[in-house]
Order: sequence, then C-alpha cells, then structure tokens
Amino acid sequence: MRSRRYLVPIVTTLVSLATPAIAAAQQAIGELYATDASVKGSVILANSGTSVLSGSSIQAGAQAATLKLERGGNLLVCEGTKLSINASQSGRELLFSLNSGDLELNYPLGAEADTLLTPDLRLLLPGPGTVHVAVRITAQGDTCVQSLPSNVAAIVVSETMGDATYQVKPDEAVLFKSGHLGEASPHKGSCGCPTPPPTPTQVAKAAPPPPPPAAQPKPAPPVTAPPPPSPEEHMAVEAPFVFRGDDPTPDLTQNVAVLKLENNKVVQLEPTVLPPPNGKKKSAPANDTQTAKKESHGFFSKVGAFFAAIFH
Repeated sequence: MRSRRYLVPIVTTLVSLATPAIAAAQQAIGELYATDASVKGSVILANSGTSVLSGSSIQAGAQAATLKLERGGNLLVCEGTKLSINASQSGRELLFSLNSGDLELNYPLGAEADTLLTPDLRLLLPGPGTVHVAVRITAQGDTCVQSLPSNVAAIVVSETMGDATYQVKPDEAVLFKSGHLGEASPHKGSCGCPTPPPTPTQVAKAAPPPPPPAAQPKPAPPVTAPPPPSPEEHMAVEAPFVFRGDDPTPDLTQNVAVLKLENNKVVQLEPTVLPPPNGKKKSAPANDTQTAKKESHGFFSKVGAFFAAIFH
C-alpha cells in the first residue's frame, strides 16, 4: 500500500518535467489568419490569431488561409489544401509537406535553404534572397512549379527516388507530368491559387416608361348640311290707289323713280276707282266723255307698262 502512494507523485513529477522539454523542442512557425481553416497539432491562441507550432498541419477551408511567419514573410495555403510544417532545431530552416493542392510562398531567406516535399519530388528553395514560388499538385501527381517575379534564385527540383535534378529559373513555370523530371514541359498558366471568378456586376435596370397612349383622333365635327334656302319671301303691301275722274292726270314719274325695292319683294298696288262726287255738274259732252276714257285708258296702260319694266 505504501508503494502505491509513492508511485503517483513520482509519475506526476516525470510528466511535469517532460512537458517543458517537449514545449521547448517545438518552435513557433507563425500566426494563422483564416476564417474557416483547421489546425492539427500544437497551437497557442493569441490575441491577433492562432500561433502554429512546428509539427502542425493546416487545412484550408473554402477560403485561402494565410500563415504569417515569425522570421518574416508569409505562406498562402489555397482553398482545400492541407500543408504540414516542421522547423529545424534552430528554427531557421523549414520543411513543408504537400500531397495535393495549391501553395504560394513569399518570404525572405538567409543563407539557409527550405525544402518542399511532394509525393514524387523534392524542391530545394535556396537563399539568400526572396523566395517567391507557386506550386500546384493534382490528384494524378502532375506538379506545376512557377518562379514568381520576386524570386531571385533557381529552384532545384529532384525526384525522391532518383538523383536527377531540374532547375526552374526565375520567371519560369514548368509542369512535371506525373511527377517525373523526364516529362517536364513549359507551363503557360498560373501554378498558384486559382483566381476566383469575377463577381458579376449587378446593374440596376430601370424599366422603360410605358409608351404614351396613342393620341385619339379628335372626332370631326358633324358636317351639317347648309339649311335649305328659304322660299322667297313676298311682301304684300296694301295701299289704296285713288283715282278721280275729274282730277287732272297726276305725274307719277318722280314718285316711282324714288321708289326703293328690296329683296325682290313684290309690291302689289291695287288701284281703287271712286265715283265722282254728287255735285251738280254739267254733263260733259259725248266727245269729252270719250276723250276722258281714252286718257284714262292711256294713263293706266302707261302705269302698268312702267311697273312691268321695273319688276321684270
């Protein structure tokens, strides 16, 4: 019973002594900035991000994850890519392992050299200078290595199971078919993170205004036939025309000359002959009676002819 009591403190002491040793062996690689990435291994939560230690792996989600290195520069782990990272005991050299996916490296490097391992190839990233490299590995093993503009040194590529090497010069992109150096060919495309498709620009389209209603033709005013000409109006004037046989023959020329006729209106004059007064007068001789009849007959003939000439 006593031996059991002493064993527990001894084991606890051994574990507590080993924990600082393990923590001291792990080097802080950098801080991870991502919204949906996952990390397997030792991490330290920080205010600005997650501090990733040596021996950890980063799995990017639907968005690329950025690892800001402690020694300067950064790594871009593209969408869906899993990357494992280990550091040397001094922490000056890094070892990356990538099975498939896309990766971009952009950081300064001293006299040391970093290494990137794939299932078929080994990439040596020498210094001093800036390392600016993009790598893509497909599920079939096709490996694309691109030296980006800021890269200053050649990338030495070798097969994991052979001694042959290939140098990717600055500003050069090479595709190694199925991970074999013998099937290397220039590559014209990009080897880094796929460029996201451009966001379609949404343009608000205003509906065109409805066309104005067609102007309705104004109804033509009804054509009214001119009123039929009114029948010619006739004006009848009753004026007694008195004649006495014993009166001297009147001269009507002046009166008729100033007579005004308007609108072709017919003036009807009905003469009325009055008998002579009952005074005692001497009967005119027969010759005088005939002469009077002739004169009266001649007078009415002249008046009728005058009016006939005017109204016709």
